Amino acid sequence: MKNNFFRERWLKRLGLPDSDWKESMQRHLESLPFLDASEKKSASAMILWLLEKLPARLLRDPTESTQRLAEAFGCACLAFWQCGSAFPAFPQNYAVHLQAQLKLPAAKRQPGTQLLVSLLLDASTDGACGLNRLELADADVVRASERLIGEGRFEDYIKLPEKFAEYDTRLREHRGFKHDWECLCQQYPARTAAAGILHRSLIPERNWERGPGAEFTSEDQCFQAAFDLFCWKYYLWGMKDGAPLLLKPSVVFTPYGTQIFIPGYMSFDARRDLDFRRINALHKARGVTRQGPAFSAGRIETVEKKKRVKAAKKQAIQKGLKGEARYDYISQKSGIRTQGDHRSLRRLAE
Repeated sequence: MKNNFFRERWLKRLGLPDSDWKESMQRHLESLPFLDASEKKSASAMILWLLEKLPARLLRDPTESTQRLAEAFGCACLAFWQCGSAFPAFPQNYAVHLQAQLKLPAAKRQPGTQLLVSLLLDASTDGACGLNRLELADADVVRASERLIGEGRFEDYIKLPEKFAEYDTRLREHRGFKHDWECLCQQYPARTAAAGILHRSLIPERNWERGPGAEFTSEDQCFQAAFDLFCWKYYLWGMKDGAPLLLKPSVVFTPYGTQIFIPGYMSFDARRDLDFRRINALHKARGVTRQGPAFSAGRIETVEKKKRVKAAKKQAIQKGLKGEARYDYISQKSGIRTQGDHRSLRRLAE
Protein backbone atom coordinates (compact mmCIF):
# COMPACT_ATOMS: atom_id res chain seq x y z
CA MET A 1 0.00 0.00 0.00
CA LYS A 2 2.78 2.45 0.93
CA ASN A 3 4.53 1.45 -2.30
CA ASN A 4 1.50 2.51 -4.36
CA PHE A 5 0.92 5.65 -2.28
CA PHE A 6 4.46 6.94 -2.87
CA ARG A 7 4.20 6.38 -6.61
CA GLU A 8 0.70 7.86 -6.90
CA ARG A 9 1.66 10.90 -4.85
CA TRP A 10 4.67 11.67 -7.02
CA LEU A 11 2.74 11.07 -10.23
CA LYS A 12 0.32 13.71 -8.98
CA ARG A 13 3.06 16.18 -7.97
CA LEU A 14 4.65 15.84 -11.39
CA GLY A 15 1.28 16.27 -13.08
CA LEU A 16 1.46 12.86 -14.78
CA PRO A 17 -1.57 10.64 -15.51
CA ASP A 18 -1.95 7.22 -13.87
CA SER A 19 -1.93 5.49 -17.27
CA ASP A 20 0.51 6.11 -20.13
CA TRP A 21 2.55 8.34 -17.84
CA LYS A 22 5.82 7.36 -19.51
CA GLU A 23 4.75 8.93 -22.81
CA SER A 24 3.64 12.08 -20.99
CA MET A 25 6.95 12.16 -19.13
CA GLN A 26 8.98 11.97 -22.35
CA ARG A 27 6.91 14.71 -24.02
CA HIS A 28 7.40 16.98 -21.04
CA LEU A 29 11.16 16.40 -20.81
CA GLU A 30 11.52 17.08 -24.54
CA SER A 31 9.88 20.47 -23.99
CA LEU A 32 12.37 21.63 -21.33
CA PRO A 33 14.52 24.42 -22.82
CA PHE A 34 17.65 24.16 -20.67
CA LEU A 35 18.37 20.41 -21.04
CA ASP A 36 20.43 18.99 -23.91
CA ALA A 37 19.89 15.47 -25.29
CA SER A 38 22.16 13.69 -22.79
CA GLU A 39 20.68 15.65 -19.87
CA LYS A 40 17.15 14.74 -20.98
CA LYS A 41 18.16 11.08 -21.10
CA SER A 42 19.59 11.33 -17.58
CA ALA A 43 16.48 13.17 -16.34
CA SER A 44 14.25 10.50 -17.84
CA ALA A 45 16.22 7.76 -16.07
CA MET A 46 15.87 9.56 -12.71
CA ILE A 47 12.09 10.04 -13.07
CA LEU A 48 11.72 6.37 -14.03
CA TRP A 49 13.75 5.36 -10.98
CA LEU A 50 11.65 7.63 -8.75
CA LEU A 51 8.38 6.08 -9.92
CA GLU A 52 9.37 2.46 -10.66
CA LYS A 53 12.37 1.41 -8.57
CA LEU A 54 12.27 3.62 -5.50
CA PRO A 55 8.82 2.55 -4.16
CA ALA A 56 9.99 -1.07 -3.87
CA ARG A 57 13.23 0.03 -2.20
CA LEU A 58 11.20 1.94 0.40
CA LEU A 59 9.24 -1.20 1.22
CA ARG A 60 12.51 -2.99 1.93
CA ASP A 61 13.84 -0.08 4.00
CA PRO A 62 10.99 1.77 5.76
CA THR A 63 13.29 3.66 8.15
CA GLU A 64 12.51 7.35 8.59
CA SER A 65 15.93 8.48 7.32
CA THR A 66 15.50 6.57 4.05
CA GLN A 67 11.90 7.73 3.63
CA ARG A 68 12.99 11.35 4.07
CA LEU A 69 15.92 10.87 1.70
CA ALA A 70 13.48 9.51 -0.91
CA GLU A 71 11.27 12.58 -0.50
CA ALA A 72 14.29 14.87 -0.92
CA PHE A 73 15.27 13.01 -4.09
CA GLY A 74 11.73 13.52 -5.37
CA CYS A 75 11.98 17.25 -4.59
CA ALA A 76 15.21 17.54 -6.59
CA CYS A 77 13.52 15.76 -9.51
CA LEU A 78 10.55 18.12 -9.21
CA ALA A 79 12.94 21.09 -9.40
CA PHE A 80 14.46 20.12 -12.77
CA TRP A 81 11.07 18.85 -13.96
CA GLN A 82 9.62 22.37 -13.70
CA CYS A 83 12.38 24.43 -15.31
CA GLY A 84 16.11 25.08 -15.31
CA SER A 85 16.44 28.43 -13.58
CA ALA A 86 14.48 28.32 -10.32
CA PHE A 87 16.88 26.17 -8.28
CA PRO A 88 20.63 26.35 -7.47
CA ALA A 89 22.68 24.89 -10.31
CA PHE A 90 21.88 22.25 -11.08
CA PRO A 91 18.87 20.43 -9.62
CA GLN A 92 19.79 17.30 -11.59
CA ASN A 93 23.19 17.31 -9.86
CA TYR A 94 21.42 17.26 -6.49
CA ALA A 95 19.12 14.48 -7.74
CA VAL A 96 22.03 12.33 -8.94
CA HIS A 97 23.79 12.73 -5.59
CA LEU A 98 20.68 11.90 -3.53
CA GLN A 99 19.93 8.91 -5.75
CA ALA A 100 23.46 7.59 -5.17
CA GLN A 101 22.99 7.98 -1.40
CA LEU A 102 19.68 6.10 -1.54
CA LYS A 103 21.45 3.15 -3.13
CA LEU A 104 23.85 2.92 -0.17
CA PRO A 105 23.16 1.38 3.23
CA ALA A 106 22.34 4.09 5.78
CA ALA A 107 25.65 3.59 7.59
CA LYS A 108 27.65 4.33 4.42
CA ARG A 109 25.87 7.51 3.37
CA GLN A 110 27.82 10.77 3.36
CA PRO A 111 27.55 12.69 6.66
CA GLY A 112 26.20 15.79 4.91
CA THR A 113 23.35 13.92 3.24
CA GLN A 114 20.87 14.47 6.05
CA LEU A 115 21.63 18.19 6.01
CA LEU A 116 20.65 18.34 2.31
CA VAL A 117 17.50 16.39 3.14
CA SER A 118 16.51 18.75 5.95
CA LEU A 119 17.12 21.78 3.72
CA LEU A 120 14.95 20.37 0.93
CA LEU A 121 12.13 19.06 3.09
CA ASP A 122 10.17 21.83 4.70
CA ALA A 123 7.19 21.94 7.02
CA SER A 124 5.75 24.86 5.06
CA THR A 125 2.78 24.30 2.76
CA ASP A 126 1.82 25.09 -0.82
CA GLY A 127 5.22 24.28 -2.33
CA ALA A 128 7.22 26.65 -0.15
CA CYS A 129 10.77 25.84 0.95
CA GLY A 130 11.77 28.21 3.71
CA LEU A 131 10.92 31.64 2.35
CA ASN A 132 11.65 30.60 -1.25
CA ARG A 133 9.62 28.15 -3.33
CA LEU A 134 10.38 24.66 -4.56
CA GLU A 135 7.05 24.33 -6.36
CA LEU A 136 6.41 27.22 -8.73
CA ALA A 137 3.02 28.83 -9.06
CA ASP A 138 3.31 28.90 -12.87
CA ALA A 139 6.22 26.92 -14.28
CA ASP A 140 4.89 27.37 -17.84
CA VAL A 141 5.67 31.09 -17.70
CA VAL A 142 9.23 30.40 -16.54
CA ARG A 143 9.81 27.78 -19.24
CA ALA A 144 8.53 30.21 -21.87
CA SER A 145 11.05 32.78 -20.61
CA GLU A 146 13.84 30.17 -20.76
CA ARG A 147 12.97 29.45 -24.40
CA LEU A 148 13.31 33.14 -25.21
CA ILE A 149 16.71 33.23 -23.49
CA GLY A 150 17.79 30.12 -25.40
CA GLU A 151 16.95 31.95 -28.63
CA GLY A 152 18.75 35.10 -27.47
CA ARG A 153 15.47 37.03 -27.33
CA PHE A 154 16.14 38.99 -24.17
CA GLU A 155 14.45 42.04 -25.64
CA ASP A 156 10.95 40.51 -25.60
CA TYR A 157 10.27 42.21 -22.27
CA ILE A 158 11.15 45.60 -23.73
CA LYS A 159 8.52 47.85 -25.31
CA LEU A 160 10.90 49.88 -27.46
CA PRO A 161 13.37 47.53 -29.22
CA GLU A 162 14.20 50.41 -31.56
CA LYS A 163 16.72 51.67 -29.01
CA PHE A 164 18.68 48.42 -29.26
CA ALA A 165 18.43 48.33 -33.06
CA GLU A 166 19.52 51.96 -33.33
CA TYR A 167 22.66 51.43 -31.24
CA ASP A 168 23.44 48.12 -32.99
CA THR A 169 23.40 49.85 -36.38
CA ARG A 170 25.49 52.73 -35.06
CA LEU A 171 28.04 50.32 -33.59
CA ARG A 172 28.49 48.25 -36.76
CA GLU A 173 29.17 51.42 -38.75
CA HIS A 174 31.47 52.96 -36.14
CA ARG A 175 35.00 53.48 -37.49
CA GLY A 176 36.59 53.25 -34.06
CA PHE A 177 34.96 49.87 -33.43
CA LYS A 178 36.18 48.49 -36.76
CA HIS A 179 39.68 49.84 -36.19
CA ASP A 180 39.96 48.43 -32.66
CA TRP A 181 38.78 45.00 -33.80
CA GLU A 182 41.33 44.98 -36.63
CA CYS A 183 44.06 45.81 -34.11
CA LEU A 184 42.98 42.93 -31.87
CA CYS A 185 42.99 40.58 -34.87
CA GLN A 186 46.49 41.67 -35.85
CA GLN A 187 47.85 41.26 -32.32
CA TYR A 188 46.08 37.94 -31.57
CA PRO A 189 45.26 36.34 -34.95
CA ALA A 190 44.79 32.77 -33.72
CA ARG A 191 42.46 33.71 -30.88
CA THR A 192 40.29 36.14 -32.83
CA ALA A 193 39.98 33.66 -35.72
CA ALA A 194 38.76 30.86 -33.45
CA ALA A 195 35.35 29.41 -34.31
CA GLY A 196 32.42 30.14 -32.06
CA ILE A 197 31.84 32.96 -29.63
CA LEU A 198 34.58 34.95 -27.92
CA HIS A 199 33.27 35.85 -24.45
CA ARG A 200 34.32 38.71 -22.28
CA SER A 201 34.91 37.93 -18.59
CA LEU A 202 31.71 37.60 -16.62
CA ILE A 203 30.72 40.21 -14.05
CA PRO A 204 29.54 38.45 -10.87
CA GLU A 205 26.20 39.17 -9.27
CA ARG A 206 25.94 42.71 -7.84
CA ASN A 207 29.41 43.52 -9.23
CA TRP A 208 30.99 43.18 -5.78
CA GLU A 209 33.34 40.18 -5.81
CA ARG A 210 35.45 40.76 -8.89
CA GLY A 211 38.01 37.94 -8.65
CA PRO A 212 41.66 38.59 -9.52
CA GLY A 213 40.80 40.90 -12.43
CA ALA A 214 43.05 41.45 -15.45
CA GLU A 215 46.27 39.44 -15.45
CA PHE A 216 49.20 39.64 -17.84
CA THR A 217 51.42 36.62 -17.15
CA SER A 218 50.46 34.47 -20.15
CA GLU A 219 49.45 35.36 -23.70
CA ASP A 220 45.92 34.04 -23.03
CA GLN A 221 45.63 36.39 -20.06
CA CYS A 222 46.92 39.33 -22.08
CA PHE A 223 44.38 38.64 -24.83
CA GLN A 224 41.52 38.35 -22.33
CA ALA A 225 42.50 41.62 -20.66
CA ALA A 226 42.58 43.42 -24.02
CA PHE A 227 39.34 41.79 -25.17
CA ASP A 228 37.55 42.73 -21.92
CA LEU A 229 38.61 46.35 -22.44
CA PHE A 230 37.39 46.23 -26.04
CA CYS A 231 33.99 44.83 -24.95
CA TRP A 232 33.68 47.47 -22.23
CA LYS A 233 34.45 50.21 -24.76
CA TYR A 234 31.52 49.20 -27.00
CA TYR A 235 29.03 47.53 -24.60
CA LEU A 236 29.57 43.98 -25.86
CA TRP A 237 29.29 40.60 -24.23
CA GLY A 238 31.38 39.05 -26.99
CA MET A 239 32.18 38.67 -30.68
CA LYS A 240 31.22 35.97 -33.17
CA ASP A 241 32.89 35.59 -36.57
CA GLY A 242 33.88 39.25 -36.53
CA ALA A 243 30.40 40.48 -35.64
CA PRO A 244 29.66 42.29 -32.37
CA LEU A 245 27.35 40.69 -29.82
CA LEU A 246 25.78 43.73 -28.27
CA LEU A 247 24.50 43.67 -24.70
CA LYS A 248 20.72 43.58 -24.69
CA PRO A 249 18.29 44.93 -22.13
CA SER A 250 17.11 41.78 -20.41
CA VAL A 251 14.78 40.33 -17.81
CA VAL A 252 15.94 37.01 -16.39
CA PHE A 253 14.34 34.61 -13.90
CA THR A 254 16.99 33.25 -11.47
CA PRO A 255 16.89 30.98 -8.40
CA TYR A 256 17.13 34.06 -6.19
CA GLY A 257 14.91 36.58 -7.93
CA THR A 258 14.17 38.35 -11.20
CA GLN A 259 17.03 40.38 -12.65
CA ILE A 260 16.53 43.40 -14.89
CA PHE A 261 19.62 44.55 -16.79
CA ILE A 262 19.79 47.89 -18.61
CA PRO A 263 22.87 48.35 -20.85
CA GLY A 264 24.85 51.52 -20.35
CA TYR A 265 24.25 52.77 -23.91
CA MET A 266 20.47 52.83 -23.46
CA SER A 267 18.53 55.88 -22.31
CA PHE A 268 15.91 54.56 -19.92
CA ASP A 269 12.30 55.37 -19.16
CA ALA A 270 10.83 52.62 -17.00
CA ARG A 271 7.21 53.32 -17.89
CA ARG A 272 7.79 53.49 -21.64
CA ASP A 273 10.62 50.97 -22.08
CA LEU A 274 9.60 47.97 -19.95
CA ASP A 275 6.64 45.65 -20.45
CA PHE A 276 5.75 45.46 -16.77
CA ARG A 277 2.75 43.22 -17.40
CA ARG A 278 5.01 40.47 -18.75
CA ILE A 279 7.74 41.13 -16.18
CA ASN A 280 5.18 40.90 -13.38
CA ALA A 281 3.82 37.62 -14.76
CA LEU A 282 7.34 36.17 -14.85
CA HIS A 283 8.22 37.36 -11.35
CA LYS A 284 4.94 36.12 -9.86
CA ALA A 285 5.39 32.72 -11.52
CA ARG A 286 7.57 31.82 -8.54
CA GLY A 287 4.55 32.19 -6.27
CA VAL A 288 5.09 35.67 -4.86
CA THR A 289 2.05 36.83 -2.89
CA ARG A 290 0.79 40.30 -2.04
CA GLN A 291 2.79 42.03 0.66
CA GLY A 292 2.43 44.81 3.17
CA PRO A 293 1.83 44.96 6.94
CA ALA A 294 -1.73 43.61 6.86
CA PHE A 295 -1.04 40.86 4.32
CA SER A 296 2.20 39.75 6.01
CA ALA A 297 0.67 39.49 9.49
CA GLY A 298 -2.31 37.51 8.20
CA ARG A 299 -0.13 35.17 6.18
CA ILE A 300 2.18 34.43 9.10
CA GLU A 301 -0.83 33.65 11.29
CA THR A 302 -2.23 31.27 8.66
CA VAL A 303 1.09 29.44 8.32
CA GLU A 304 1.27 28.96 12.09
CA LYS A 305 -2.31 27.65 12.18
CA LYS A 306 -1.54 25.18 9.38
CA LYS A 307 1.44 23.83 11.30
CA ARG A 308 -0.66 23.28 14.43
CA VAL A 309 -3.52 21.70 12.50
CA LYS A 310 -1.25 19.33 10.58
CA ALA A 311 0.52 18.22 13.74
CA ALA A 312 -2.85 17.58 15.43
CA LYS A 313 -4.15 15.74 12.34
CA LYS A 314 -1.14 13.42 12.40
CA GLN A 315 -1.84 12.58 16.06
CA ALA A 316 -5.55 12.02 15.31
CA ILE A 317 -4.71 9.59 12.52
CA GLN A 318 -2.32 7.71 14.80
CA LYS A 319 -5.15 7.41 17.32
CA GLY A 320 -7.42 5.98 14.64
CA LEU A 321 -9.91 8.86 14.81
CA LYS A 322 -12.12 9.44 11.77
CA GLY A 323 -14.78 11.82 10.54
CA GLU A 324 -16.10 14.42 12.97
CA ALA A 325 -14.25 12.82 15.88
CA ARG A 326 -10.96 13.46 14.10
CA TYR A 327 -11.73 17.14 13.55
CA ASP A 328 -13.08 17.59 17.08
CA TYR A 329 -9.70 16.32 18.29
CA ILE A 330 -7.80 18.61 15.85
CA SER A 331 -9.83 21.61 17.00
CA GLN A 332 -9.07 20.87 20.64
CA LYS A 333 -5.34 20.17 20.17
CA SER A 334 -4.69 23.11 17.82
CA GLY A 335 -6.64 25.58 19.92
CA ILE A 336 -8.72 26.64 16.91
CA ARG A 337 -12.38 26.75 17.87
CA THR A 338 -14.84 26.00 15.05
CA GLN A 339 -18.18 25.74 16.88
CA GLY A 340 -18.72 22.38 15.21
CA ASP A 341 -18.20 23.69 11.65
CA HIS A 342 -14.92 22.08 10.62
CA ARG A 343 -14.67 23.42 7.05
CA SER A 344 -11.94 25.90 7.98
CA LEU A 345 -9.95 23.13 9.68
CA ARG A 346 -10.22 20.94 6.60
CA ARG A 347 -8.81 23.74 4.45
CA LEU A 348 -5.92 24.28 6.87
CA ALA A 349 -5.21 20.53 6.93
CA GLU A 350 -4.94 20.20 3.13
